[in-house]
Amino acid sequence: MNGGRDMPMRYLDNIAPRSKWAIWAWSPVIVLRVALVGVYLGYVYSAVIAFVAGVPIFRLTTPQGYTAIWAVLLGVSALLSAVGSLTDRWQQLEKWASLALSSLMSGYVGALNGIGFAEGDLNRQFAGAVAAIAFILPAVRFVYLAAQTGKRRRVPRR
Repeated sequence: MNGGRDMPMRYLDNIAPRSKWAIWAWSPVIVLRVALVGVYLGYVYSAVIAFVAGVPIFRLTTPQGYTAIWAVLLGVSALLSAVGSLTDRWQQLEKWASLALSSLMSGYVGALNGIGFAEGDLNRQFAGAVAAIAFILPAVRFVYLAAQTGKRRRVPRR
């Protein structure tokens, strides 16, 4: 045993990549980053749709004028989150952008569910349930990045 230094590469035994490109493409970190960027770009896509087309789900909570502002904020925070997730050096950017993204989504979920429950509107409640699913990733990612930041800044005891 060499102290676990082979641990991160052990998964490569099943794949047997032959080039550095293949090793890079099969690394778990790259898979995670590609997944994060893909999800964040999905948020950007939904923000563009909300801004340009005014999707009916977004009209369930507020008039069209507020939807455009919300969509721009959502799109910018999702784009910044995607850029921040590309490399470890930009994790601070991703952390704060994912906080903004999760805050925007939680406000949207709260508005949909609050109005839906108050008016007994099942359409709004369903849209709120779907939006709650979309809220999970940025919220969990922010908590994870905030915990990682706390670990790095810990001062050793004397």
